Amino acid sequence: MKKEDITKKHSGEWLLLFNDEIVDHSVNIEDILKTCEEKFPSDKFPDDHIKISKVINGTIRTW
Repeated sequence: MKKEDITKKHSGEWLLLFNDEIVDHSVNIEDILKTCEEKFPSDKFPDDHIKISKVINGTIRTW
């Protein structure tokens, strides 16, 4: 599978969460990583309070 096919198949937005609350979001992971480094430097914030997750576009099927 080509890279662009994977990107189209799994499109969505990246979320930056701190203490399980959304702090920022973007379609570009590099933007989220940069924001994370700026707002939550590793020497001041524990890693277990910061999460990055992706919300995928599309519909959910339930059976």
